[in-house]
Amino acid sequence: MVGSVQLLLDFIWVSAGLALVAFSLGLILGELKIVNIAQGDLMMVGAYAMYALRELPFALALLITFIFGLLLGFALERGVLRWVYDKGFMATLLATWGVGVVLEQSVATIFTVSQKGIDPPLTGQITIAGVIYPEYRVVVVAGIVVLLAMLLFFVYRTSFGLRLRASIDNVEMAAVLGISPQRMFALVFSVATALAVLAGALIAPTIAINPTLGLSFLAPAFFAVLISKPGSLAGPVAGAVAVEFTFIVLQAYLNITVAESILFGLLALFIVLKPQGISWSWATAREETS
Repeated sequence: MVGSVQLLLDFIWVSAGLALVAFSLGLILGELKIVNIAQGDLMMVGAYAMYALRELPFALALLITFIFGLLLGFALERGVLRWVYDKGFMATLLATWGVGVVLEQSVATIFTVSQKGIDPPLTGQITIAGVIYPEYRVVVVAGIVVLLAMLLFFVYRTSFGLRLRASIDNVEMAAVLGISPQRMFALVFSVATALAVLAGALIAPTIAINPTLGLSFLAPAFFAVLISKPGSLAGPVAGAVAVEFTFIVLQAYLNITVAESILFGLLALFIVLKPQGISWSWATAREETS
């Protein structure tokens, strides 16, 4: 029983961080129609930013890191990506890959490649169903759930969210209706970058910080987006939970290397067989199967 609860808590912890990254990827893919290979490296930047600001109060460092993520996203979109939107898929893929390489090399030059670490602001323990679990992880999971709920409410229940979804569905028609694609692209990429940076900042006290730490989140986050219905912003969140649940089940019976191989193989097969993804909406699913 204790082992099952521990497994469940770890699943929730990893799923929360993965869902935040997947949501940010879904924003970029849905709005800009590009695959951002650098998303994992943006997580890494967030972790290193928290390390650089480790002498400040944690909440203040987190706020500064988030603002830095917004500015970094705006600079990358205006300085790099806007020049390759019309160059095709491969150009944008290579551009984001190049951004990721630059970020990795810059961090390695500034901080060296040796592992870094920071202390969590909360060091207490919470007992949950007989399992002693770090208080910091519980608080972060709760914070991410609230943040994602607020983001989804904003997207699906506000007029700006309506304009955002309209530009995702048809950017040309949205432009005719007065929604500036350039401004929307810059805003979406800035916010998505800040969310990825924030995810890295939040997990920084729980991991060894190194220039490649974001790679372990990148592939699962992409699969979480790809198995969702194209253009959906709630789908990547549900997809992240589904991907992590599948991995947890496989890892319970297999070693981690074999489990990862089978997971990615199953996900790739799923995308081939169902390229339109899953709506993750009960009402829509019922309509599709009726």
